[in-house]
Amino acid sequence: MSNNGCKINTKENFDINHLCLTDVMDISVLQCFQDDFAKGVGFASTTVDLAGNPVTKPSNYTRLCMDFNHATKCGDKRCAMSHRIGGKEAARLGKPVVYECRAGLIDFAAPILLEGRHIGTILGGQVLISDYDEGKFRSIAREIDVNEEAYIDALQEIRIMSKEQVDAAANVLFIVANYMSKTAYYQQLLSARSNVLSNSLNQISVSVQELAGLARISNIEEQIAKLEVSEPMTPGHFNEVIDLTKKIEEIISLQQKEMARLDRLNLIGEMAASIGHEVRNPLTTVRGFLQHFSQKNEFKNYDDVFGIMIEELDRANEIITEFLSLAKNRKVDLKQMDLNSIIMRLIPLIKADALIRGIKIITDFDKLPVLLLDEKEIRQLVLNLVRNAMEASDSGGVVEIRTLVQQNKPILEIIDNGKGIPRTILDKLGTPFLSTKAQGTGLGLAVCYRIAERHSAFIRVESEESVGTKVRVIFNLNEC
Repeated sequence: MSNNGCKINTKENFDINHLCLTDVMDISVLQCFQDDFAKGVGFASTTVDLAGNPVTKPSNYTRLCMDFNHATKCGDKRCAMSHRIGGKEAARLGKPVVYECRAGLIDFAAPILLEGRHIGTILGGQVLISDYDEGKFRSIAREIDVNEEAYIDALQEIRIMSKEQVDAAANVLFIVANYMSKTAYYQQLLSARSNVLSNSLNQISVSVQELAGLARISNIEEQIAKLEVSEPMTPGHFNEVIDLTKKIEEIISLQQKEMARLDRLNLIGEMAASIGHEVRNPLTTVRGFLQHFSQKNEFKNYDDVFGIMIEELDRANEIITEFLSLAKNRKVDLKQMDLNSIIMRLIPLIKADALIRGIKIITDFDKLPVLLLDEKEIRQLVLNLVRNAMEASDSGGVVEIRTLVQQNKPILEIIDNGKGIPRTILDKLGTPFLSTKAQGTGLGLAVCYRIAERHSAFIRVESEESVGTKVRVIFNLNEC
């Protein structure tokens, strides 16, 4: 259960109707954004759930509110009522509302919506938009039973903003908070769907193994029966039958793993096409607002903060770009090209990166037949695989880039002598959002698998911990 009594969804039990604000949003990230925003623009801010309970700490609250309006039971009750009314109206309209609170200050409420469902409210304000009527505020001081003179003294500290500034602040909080909630929700949705698919595949795997076992027993019995009719059963005959059934089982297991991986990619690809653009649109809007605010003189002291926020939005946009690369129906521009030529044009860039990391690059190119390739996608494939190899290697390590032909199939190999891949992860490679890197998105290798699939190729990975990894991209010459 979450702190507000709502049911936290597990990956097996994912239901938007039971989601609460604290289930969806990273409150620590929201708190940081709220604090920086409040300090940067001069507004107070806090976030509450549907019941009006705070889920973040107050940001930049004024002395008038903290020491007086919220200091008495009557004043606190009046403020809570104002927030509830403002939050309900904002949820009803589906957009921010600006209002005068019971303490005479200007506040705003921005609803946090998820698939049209209200899950919380981000509040802000504690400002004035015109000179105040002292008599009005003295009357409020008496009503909430606080010292009038001290109340009026604290009132002097309240900032006077324009109505346009209040509206702009409300809109920014509305856009950012809803972007954060949607992004977190989509991540949970993808995780839940992937988990459901994984469970289904595990059940299929068990069934396939059982069938393979039955097939092996049946096959052995048939072979024994035949052999007994024609000639006496010998240990050699028996071993031949065992070897044959083992090979069949291995083939079935490999095919099952490949089908499972492709099914996961197809699911993520279909979701990428449907939600990727929806996530990118609010990103663009938020980035525009941040650039707009960063150019204002009153925010010059916060250039570093704005810069960090814009960089993080750009990073999110890059992740979405990779995410969209998983789309199954992505158009490719296939042309007859030499794979070696594409790779050789990348070598200066790769070696420059390797020099910084202290990695040695070795190349060995065999003559290859012409293939049907999309140069941009192949460049991305090579760079992703080489970067993974370098990141897995310590300074002084070696990464080898080779091309060769085996059994009439052109092959690209990327070999490193790095830390290797744990066996528990090896079979799951290519699964979106699976990463061994602290800052990894888990999309790079998934994108590589999708690029290979679009080029009628497949990827094979051999790895041993503390020894290194070999990644082979095997092209099917007949289909290219």
